[in-house]
Amino acid sequence: MFSPSEPEPSEQDDISDQEWEIRTGRAIYILQQTLPKFFHLGLVAHIDPSKAPVIAEASGKGDVESIYSAKVRLLYTPPVPLPSPFPRTLHIEGLPLYMASSVFIRHTMKTLYSDLHVTLRKMTVQSAASSQAKSEEPYAKREKNFHRREKSLFVSLCVTGTTRVSGGRGQWEIDSTYGFSPISGLIHTHTINSIQPAPHQAVYDTLRSSLMSVFGISGGEPGTIRPEEVRVSGAKFKCEGPARKYE
Repeated sequence: MFSPSEPEPSEQDDISDQEWEIRTGRAIYILQQTLPKFFHLGLVAHIDPSKAPVIAEASGKGDVESIYSAKVRLLYTPPVPLPSPFPRTLHIEGLPLYMASSVFIRHTMKTLYSDLHVTLRKMTVQSAASSQAKSEEPYAKREKNFHRREKSLFVSLCVTGTTRVSGGRGQWEIDSTYGFSPISGLIHTHTINSIQPAPHQAVYDTLRSSLMSVFGISGGEPGTIRPEEVRVSGAKFKCEGPARKYE
């Protein structure tokens, strides 16, 4: 789990293409190995070098840093728009809030369901390595070959569990895309493409209340989030709608 006291890799680090590939490969490996164990381990952001010495040695570091950017963003657009003041696309930004949301989901699911399992259905690395148009773009980052550093990971999961009250079986299919920063090689976006069946609005209300409680945020109007309430260790919860915009 993430600890604010741990050092974070800088987004401005000048790393080689080889180091960038190592970081993205390490992140893919960790996700592949740990997502199926989510309800047992929680969300894993680091790897223990003693359990993966090859990856640790390849990076040249005995203490491997987080696979997530400090400014990682989680985005999800529900198939049916939520009522105001919820935005069309839900957006959580910052590693503390990202980790906190995963803790909430894990604990809530374990409270409501038993025998929870996560099955990794599909994992595909998507890379737009080089297109002629991009190679001709005259910008400074071209010198660092950043146009080659375009990689994302598509992950399809199936979650199953048994309802503790009725004993019925529940099943959800979740498709996500993880985007890697072309600068640091860390995961900087996590877009939930779809959840079938889609969550009920009550889930979003509960998640919001839970995050506010975790970070000691005082309540305001129902469904509102004030900017001064949510800035915690550089984290932000953005809520944008037609009538208001909070950052």
